[in-house]
Amino acid sequence: MKIEVDVDQLRESLLGRAGSAAGVGFPAAMLDVVDIEDESPQELLAQAEREGLDLRDLAVDDDCGASDDW
Repeated sequence: MKIEVDVDQLRESLLGRAGSAAGVGFPAAMLDVVDIEDESPQELLAQAEREGLDLRDLAVDDDCGASDDW
């Protein structure tokens, strides 16, 4: 199944996870934060898969909430 992922939302999600890890006693996670900020979309997707994130939660909504009856 192919899904289109919101890369900005994915980056923010990964940054939040790394920042939380750093805040609870894993200072090496700050290095992850720096890496995440510079990673390509493909690298972000690979990291998300390694971390077991459900990419369906980050899927782009095709209709963006638009109504067909306006």
